[in-house]
Amino acid sequence: MTGAVLAFAPSRHLQGQTHAVSQTVPTSSPNLSKTGERSTQPHPQNIILSHKQSTSQEQRINYFEKYFQIGTSLMDISWLNGSVGIAQTEWRRHHRELGYSRSRQVTLAFVLSAISIGFGSLSWVVGQEIITDASDLRSVVSLAVAIVFVWLVIRSSSLTSRRFEQLAPDALLTTVPVRAVVLGLTLFILARLGAVLAVPTLGVAIGLALGTGSPGIAISVIVAILILTTLAVGVGTAGRLASILVGRRLVRGNLYKSLLVLFGWVPFLVLFLLLREFSIPIDQLITWFDWLPLVLIGDLALLGAGEQAGVEPLRGLGAIAAVALVVPFLLGLTTVFTRRLWETDPGGSTQQSTSSQEDSLGNRDWLGGLLSVHIPRPTITMARERLLTERRVPRGLLNTAYVVLIVGVVGFPLFAIFAAPGFLLLVFALGIAIGIVFGSEPISKSYKVLPMLLTTIRGRDFVGGHVLASLIVGIPLITIVVVPLGVVSDASFVETIVLTLTGVVLCACTASVNIAFGMGVNREDLVPVPGFFTNVPLYGEMGWAAFSGLIKTFAVVSVVLFPALLGNSQLIYGQLEPLGFPTAIVRIGGLCITILLALGVSKIAFGIAVNRYHNYAL
Repeated sequence: MTGAVLAFAPSRHLQGQTHAVSQTVPTSSPNLSKTGERSTQPHPQNIILSHKQSTSQEQRINYFEKYFQIGTSLMDISWLNGSVGIAQTEWRRHHRELGYSRSRQVTLAFVLSAISIGFGSLSWVVGQEIITDASDLRSVVSLAVAIVFVWLVIRSSSLTSRRFEQLAPDALLTTVPVRAVVLGLTLFILARLGAVLAVPTLGVAIGLALGTGSPGIAISVIVAILILTTLAVGVGTAGRLASILVGRRLVRGNLYKSLLVLFGWVPFLVLFLLLREFSIPIDQLITWFDWLPLVLIGDLALLGAGEQAGVEPLRGLGAIAAVALVVPFLLGLTTVFTRRLWETDPGGSTQQSTSSQEDSLGNRDWLGGLLSVHIPRPTITMARERLLTERRVPRGLLNTAYVVLIVGVVGFPLFAIFAAPGFLLLVFALGIAIGIVFGSEPISKSYKVLPMLLTTIRGRDFVGGHVLASLIVGIPLITIVVVPLGVVSDASFVETIVLTLTGVVLCACTASVNIAFGMGVNREDLVPVPGFFTNVPLYGEMGWAAFSGLIKTFAVVSVVLFPALLGNSQLIYGQLEPLGFPTAIVRIGGLCITILLALGVSKIAFGIAVNRYHNYAL
């Protein structure tokens, strides 16, 4: 008689796998009689042996079950090894992508050493100040901590975006959980930033230790920078994944994200101008940073100086406790965002599709009904196409950054030399900016449909559509901005109307001139270029050729504006007023000359653009 025993054995690597082991154990031994017949009675010795074997097998089963439970509990934390492996792999990949040669490594080491020496020298001076009077340095340290924190967040966000796109979720999720990937990516970013900050941090720590004469401050500074880096990595990683998730869920998420990247600096510029306008001193601005939570990390950095720094120990230790609570929460958020990106449909949207709501070239002909009396329908269709394309992918909006740059570098000093009002500079900037949005890169924007356009519409319709699109946006926008400012300024009603008309005419002039230069681009010189707002490849020129048309357009329109600049210059009308020329007449006269000159230049540029369109060869 035989019995079967089932035992569970853990796998070799504690992966929690079960293996059924079937063994046949004899419980009785058959006895043969003298006549050769098999006896049905079990032998007493076999009964004892069977009992011993069953007891030992039960002990083995209990041992295997306990061992299996231990292996299962260890399996819950085995994903930490996967996180370390992911971090190491990303480190190797990043190092290989950079392709550090020996000469580059030497150069980098030299640069970091120089930075470390510079920071060390500055820290030595700060250490000397801590000995004499540390009360005024707290605000400075808080400001420095805030600046470093912002830089670390931006850098960690950039690294997260670059490395997250190269991860292979289909392969990773079959071997490790999502939290292992998140932790591994976070460890890599932390190690990468730590490698960059190691040498400068050492310089700062040594400089402060030598300046204050207290070796303890070196340790507190290193700990504070480590905590600051950890917090910044958590914020940067979670923030970037949140932006990616929002960008995928929203219908126009890429547009909003690109606008934030391109024009995120505008609020800071406005803040700077407001501070300058209200004459708020820098010292008072620095004291505002004392209310930031990051000041606790600054206190932790100065904690090693002892009583010289005047820092309460509880505030420094509070920074450690706060970061210890915040970082796990940020890691949890990052895990949630990653799981949503990988384990749910990334093509979803929080809004309904607007494809049926957006105007097509044949729907809602309000524009045609308004302008078709005097303007050909092909021109209106081309203008509608420009407006619709720019609304979906505002490629021309990028060029307004160059307008801001040129106006700031050239316009402000020039108007300051001629003592001209800034109101005129604003009108000039608005007109040229709107004209460049719709008049720049006419061949590049129509690259894929250019053969169809050349064989279906006339040159006047093509060029006129771009100019009409700029006027459709420029007329209401310039009016909304200029008229209220003219009412509150010292300009008269007539001057305000003429200024508004000047801005509109400059807008049309800029569009015409820009199209004339843009039509001289050879289609073979256009190559795929990276762009914002869309993942579809865009075409454009490379190098200096991409900016030469804008520079030429700005130069031509600046010459057109020159009579208005002279007429509104205090140096000019101040000398003409004693001769019997009223100031208002001189100023309005300069604007009128600019309007007439802009109309003439627009007509010439329009004709050149139409002629180039007719003679364009693919």
